[in-house]
Amino acid sequence: MSPFGSEPFPPGRATALLAALAFLNLAFAAILIVPSYVTLTVPGQIPDFAAFWAAGRLALEGNPALAYDWPAHRAIEVAGLGHDFDGWMSWHYPPPAQLLVAPLGALTLFGAMVLWVGGTLGLFLWTCWRILPHPNAVLAGLASAPTALTLINGQIGFLMAALMGLALVDLERKPVRAGVFLGLLSFKPHLVVAVPLALIADGRWRVVLSGAAATLALATMSWVILGGATWGAFFASITDTTRVFTGTGAGAQRWAMGAGAYGFLRHLGTGFGVAMALHGVLALAVLAVTVKAWRSPTVTPDIKAALICFAALVATPRVLNYDLHILVIGALFQVRHALKHRFYAGEQLLLAATALGAFLSMLAPPGVTPAIASALFAGCWWGHVRRSGKPQPPVPPTPPVATSTEPA
Repeated sequence: MSPFGSEPFPPGRATALLAALAFLNLAFAAILIVPSYVTLTVPGQIPDFAAFWAAGRLALEGNPALAYDWPAHRAIEVAGLGHDFDGWMSWHYPPPAQLLVAPLGALTLFGAMVLWVGGTLGLFLWTCWRILPHPNAVLAGLASAPTALTLINGQIGFLMAALMGLALVDLERKPVRAGVFLGLLSFKPHLVVAVPLALIADGRWRVVLSGAAATLALATMSWVILGGATWGAFFASITDTTRVFTGTGAGAQRWAMGAGAYGFLRHLGTGFGVAMALHGVLALAVLAVTVKAWRSPTVTPDIKAALICFAALVATPRVLNYDLHILVIGALFQVRHALKHRFYAGEQLLLAATALGAFLSMLAPPGVTPAIASALFAGCWWGHVRRSGKPQPPVPPTPPVATSTEPA
């Protein structure tokens, strides 16, 4: 057998696997979506999206700074729900994100949630298609476990993954627009800490500068529209957010939702200092490999894109289960590379196993999700090493894989 693996899975087999996972995933979501959306009227329950809606409603009412006042923000959520709920569902995002959700505050909580989930899901699936224009790419987006979770809780995962994917698709041909997409990722800056390091290592200065400009423009717009007091309230709330992250304050982090090494270690009962130290060792190793890959002229753009997606989730300590859509983006870039350069032995099995593992992670112990991200990162890098170290056999004809559906 060639060291680069046998022929790719027959298209029908790959489609059948993805379609089956997508069906099961959407069926799981459908079973829970009705009760979840009914929780808008069930006392004691609240969807995550309520925090977004309440922040938007406060902005429209002229009180954006109160989004960072937990009791005041909670009162808006209770008013929107029509009933009280247990605990807190607080707003932790910076003021530019409040600009994004402000229009949603003009709708009812239910209507805003349907619009948000439907719109961001559509953007995510379109991004999957732009990376790999094939129905299997859309099926992959629907088959991933975080899709069911985000449909249910209304979180921001679809949007963050779409922005990451669009930035990486445009990186080669439209670097300024790629930088703008990356600037929008500043809504959740801790999730993309690996990205600027890789871009600087690769000398992508147009992307870096346009991303910085977009971030600054968003910050300025939010300062002008929402007021400096909102930024002051945001910085003042960081103390409470830190307590959530470290597990010492009200609304403390539910470690079972942690999708990274740090969250898994905390779930096992490890203290904050030890968990951060162990996570830091893993993060530094992954970042070192990522920077090395992005500096190397022998690593293809698709492999660089896949590695940065996987590294983003391995490197950050605060990553939750609904952030894992970015793994789908990375996997699609990896498949796109393999369709051009042939799969290495075991690569298809790794991708299939991680797809199944990601689906089962909804029912599995918390340690499964950080293992999946790390396995994808290691498998992607190992594939590059194997391909670069041995002569590649001819690749059988495959349908062309477009990098974009737009003209240059």
